[in-house]
Amino acid sequence: MRLAHPSKRARLLLRLAFFAVIIVLFALALRGRWRDMTDSVEQLSWWIIAAATVLGFGTIIASMLSWRTLLRDLESPLPIHSAARIFYLGQLGKYLPGSVWTVVVQAELGRDYKIPPRRTIAASVVSLGIALGAGLSIAAFTLPYASPGAAVHYWWVLFLLPLIVVGLLPSSVDFLTHLLLKILRRDPPDHEFTWRGVVRSLGWQVVGWASIGAQTYVLCMALHAPVGRTVLLAVGGTALAWSAGFVAVPIPAGAGVREAVLVAVLSPVLKPGPALVVALVSRAVATVGDGVFAGVAYFASRGRLRALHLDPVGHPPATSEAPAQLT
Repeated sequence: MRLAHPSKRARLLLRLAFFAVIIVLFALALRGRWRDMTDSVEQLSWWIIAAATVLGFGTIIASMLSWRTLLRDLESPLPIHSAARIFYLGQLGKYLPGSVWTVVVQAELGRDYKIPPRRTIAASVVSLGIALGAGLSIAAFTLPYASPGAAVHYWWVLFLLPLIVVGLLPSSVDFLTHLLLKILRRDPPDHEFTWRGVVRSLGWQVVGWASIGAQTYVLCMALHAPVGRTVLLAVGGTALAWSAGFVAVPIPAGAGVREAVLVAVLSPVLKPGPALVVALVSRAVATVGDGVFAGVAYFASRGRLRALHLDPVGHPPATSEAPAQLT
């Protein structure tokens, strides 16, 4: 038995309350890291911080493009500004305990563009799976060469790799998506993922991992780590650390988990103090980036929503029809 859909007013109140909670928690997360962030920044030159920011923001952009590619694969194409609004505002949900809130917010915002929630949920969950698969694969192929000790300590990465490869096959993705939507009591997907869509999404995720790995490398070089050995450690260690943060579902944005893993992996080339600076700067750039991209996407999309004849809440009037390219 399905529950009745809430009224427009109820949805507005729920949405406002939910985003109010997210903004408060996001502000608290930023405030709690502000002291560590300023102390870390003082140890680095401005151009190093600028380079780390650009590379960190590159990862955020690549993640959105990966998600947008999957949504297009489900025959719900979106222009960049619309996809950015849904994705980046939804990303703020990760500052609540439990990664599920990101998917919930993105599914709700997708309604503004007449995208069925089942498609948004499928794209969001599969995008997370592809990001995790790409990250663990990069860690598995780099850490054994850069740090055998780290590879032994994190043996579960190598153990999970075959399962991840099988799980990223389009047939497996479709099966898992059907299963998830059945558990959530949602209608099954009306379209299935293709090889082309999954590979393109994976390509964007690899670009994102390369960008964040380059950020770690730049920061390590600024703190006098050895040039050669640090490359693979930075790329593989960052991928492993962020993946561990993804897996730590109950912890908002993987706080603490990501930093602990990165400091441990970088131990062969950096002392704990400098390694912690790298982890804190990376976290700070990611946190600020989430806020910046969400704010820009929100304000940039307001006028376009009105152009689509949507009311200020973001819901289409009863007499209006969504554009054909968004249905």
